[in-house]
Amino acid sequence: MSFEPGQRVVVLTDHPGGNPRTPGYVRGRTGTVLQSHGVVANPLDHREPYPALYTLLFALGTGDEVTADLHEEWLRAAP
Repeated sequence: MSFEPGQRVVVLTDHPGGNPRTPGYVRGRTGTVLQSHGVVANPLDHREPYPALYTLLFALGTGDEVTADLHEEWLRAAP
């Protein structure tokens, strides 16, 4: 796994081979890793294990926050 809790990451705006379920409202945003869930196996839905899954926290700028669970293939370390 590439990211640790507390680390800031950027969500890609597009990932051609990525999970289309990544919400549009977090694409391109910077968030903070809250938890790493590791590699997720789901043999009923997917032949191979999914990339590592992370729970991320995003500040909305209004004082509110939202969390999202995203796979590692959508994330890059924030500058």
